Amino acid sequence: MHIPDGLIGMGYPLLVSLLLVIIILVIVIYQSKDTLSEKNIPMIALLTVVAVLVQLVELPLPVAACVHVSLITFITLYNFRTSIIVYTLVTIIQALFIHEGGVSTIGLNLLNLAILGPVFSLALYKAFAKINKYLAIGISAFGTIVLLGVVVSIEYAIAGVYPIGFGLATIVPIEALVGVLEAVVTLILMKALKDIKPELVPVLADN
Repeated sequence: MHIPDGLIGMGYPLLVSLLLVIIILVIVIYQSKDTLSEKNIPMIALLTVVAVLVQLVELPLPVAACVHVSLITFITLYNFRTSIIVYTLVTIIQALFIHEGGVSTIGLNLLNLAILGPVFSLALYKAFAKINKYLAIGISAFGTIVLLGVVVSIEYAIAGVYPIGFGLATIVPIEALVGVLEAVVTLILMKALKDIKPELVPVLADN
């Protein structure tokens, strides 16, 4: 979920968050020279377009953020570094051209979507993959959205927008509902692609 403009005041914390996120992303992207090969750039472009289009479908839920299916787990499990690059591009495109999220909050949104989202997705998948890969995919997709809801609740509380209790009692349960949809869509997509385009779901190669 994105944090929009207007809720968090401009100031030192936002500038620091943007600077730190830019430094992290530059380091990651610099170390991803193999990912940015001539062969993979068209796939990065395709996944970026798909992620932007999917996220144009907003769910009409009463929270102070944009709520939608994100495909974070699907893209992360295709390739972790690719997902960071894709969601960096997606978040910037959304802020500058679609007015989703915010320009003033782009640092926080990059932190949440381009860094924490892929990290949560990969960690949750690895934690449960030994039990069952499909179970791990579902938990990863669901859990990532819920954890991002927790993160946003904490960020709102730190900024003085909402008390932490309000965020955890309001935003997180709604994100849990979105997480269920995220898990269902991710599983359906990955099962379908395993049959027709298995190279897009390498985690299922042995299943």
